[in-house]
Amino acid sequence: MKKLGLYIFLCFSSNVFSQTGDLVFNDTVMHNIFIETDLPNWFDSLDADYKLNSTIPGHPQKYFKCKITFDGFVLPNCGFKEKGNASNSLINYGKKKPLKLSFDEFANQTLNGLKKINLNNFTNDPSLLHDVICLKLMRDEGIFASRTSFAKLWVNQEFIGLYVIIENVDKTFLKSKYGSSNNDGNLYKTDRNAQVYLNWLGWESSAYKDKKLELNTNETVDDWSKLISFINFLNNDNGPDFKQELEKRFDVHGYLKILAVEKCVKSWDSYWGGGNNYFLYEHPDGKIRWIPWDMNETFQDIKVISGTSLLNGYLVPTPQFDKRPLVARIFEYDDWRNEYLTNVCALVNGNFTLDHLGKYIVDRHDLIDSAYKADPYKYNTYNTFKNSLTDQNEDVVSISKAGYALRIRYPGIFPLIQEQRKWAVEQITAWDQKCSIENKEIYSLNVYPNPATDHVIVKNDHSSFEYAQFKLYDFTGKLCKASPPQLIEGKEFTLELKDLSSGIYWLIKNSADGSSGRTKLVIAN
Repeated sequence: MKKLGLYIFLCFSSNVFSQTGDLVFNDTVMHNIFIETDLPNWFDSLDADYKLNSTIPGHPQKYFKCKITFDGFVLPNCGFKEKGNASNSLINYGKKKPLKLSFDEFANQTLNGLKKINLNNFTNDPSLLHDVICLKLMRDEGIFASRTSFAKLWVNQEFIGLYVIIENVDKTFLKSKYGSSNNDGNLYKTDRNAQVYLNWLGWESSAYKDKKLELNTNETVDDWSKLISFINFLNNDNGPDFKQELEKRFDVHGYLKILAVEKCVKSWDSYWGGGNNYFLYEHPDGKIRWIPWDMNETFQDIKVISGTSLLNGYLVPTPQFDKRPLVARIFEYDDWRNEYLTNVCALVNGNFTLDHLGKYIVDRHDLIDSAYKADPYKYNTYNTFKNSLTDQNEDVVSISKAGYALRIRYPGIFPLIQEQRKWAVEQITAWDQKCSIENKEIYSLNVYPNPATDHVIVKNDHSSFEYAQFKLYDFTGKLCKASPPQLIEGKEFTLELKDLSSGIYWLIKNSADGSSGRTKLVIAN
């Protein structure tokens, strides 16, 4: 019966869903994953193998055999292992380590067409939404980026907690994005603790492998010649046709869209930051594509305690500040810089707005609420999670085991989006480019009836998305009523006024993007 259920599941998913993995990456529902393994001390076994692999270069980390049940459908002969860098080693989550699940490790099988998925544990992310928001934003911008969903995980009947499922970038991913005839090129990825700036290190692939750039496809052939030729060209070619040749060899325009998103969401753990978390794909057409990865280190305020860095603070990478050869060479050219600035302006007036993202964020935040509350290995407090959309997180994280020390603060997601939009406009206009966003900081509320008795209706004609709190003050400044922050949908919202005395009040609506609406309200009982 279990095998029949799996067969029905695989057939159902392939017939009903248009793309491989659509069922697994349905992010409107909470998924359930059960892992069963015969390992007597499964956590210690995975952890010991991970630590061995991370300390001995070239040591092959192995998958441990298990049975996986995903939303009731059983897959025997699967594999699981620990993964990650800071998410694994810098913060103690107990048993809640990041994991990779392989459905085809010991048998010829897939789940909804997928061979592998990643389970991430929300490191440095009190909202639990950094990866989800950023990768959605990438996809909405037409960028090939991983899909996400949420799952509760049990191992041998023990509840381990809430995870975010991240689509694996592999040949299945490449096939779904580029087509079956274009998924057989070399795929490179930065490994843990990598600092791969694409500097010229010579013609031997071992030099790049030592920097922890790894080949994820065609490993047996192990031919790095095309990539090394590109890195040589990037660093050493200064001929008059460099710009045209770079455009032939590399998808410059796609990368400029990715960089626009990364800068707006403050993704410091990336190529322009730490030289990490990206894939390079040698497309069979001869042009290298950039694929973004690992967006949990976003929506943060970073303070470098030791060492020097320019992780954030400027929108346009400039050669005198940024020695990473790819961005340095691209931004030598005014038209590519202007294209990038145009991308950023379109982003902060389109997809990177609360009108576009707000309801999606609230819905996912609500979806995972109860699962995180019950999570036995959650790192941040439940109240920190509850307030993460609107309030500054005071649980400051210090990362001191790396080569530099960082202190990380987390503003509320909604006000930070608005702050970053303003910052981007300031940066763009400093380059003498035109860009503006609507200034909605203070506006007049439209309410009726006024005078009111037991309720008042607030017209929501200011924005298509409102996540707001209402407060009523009397004319002495005393707070008389406060509603909880809530999602306000539709054109009108009814605010109850029961138990309030007659008189003149100030009604204030504080929205999540930092704007405020206010009006004078008369209550006549």
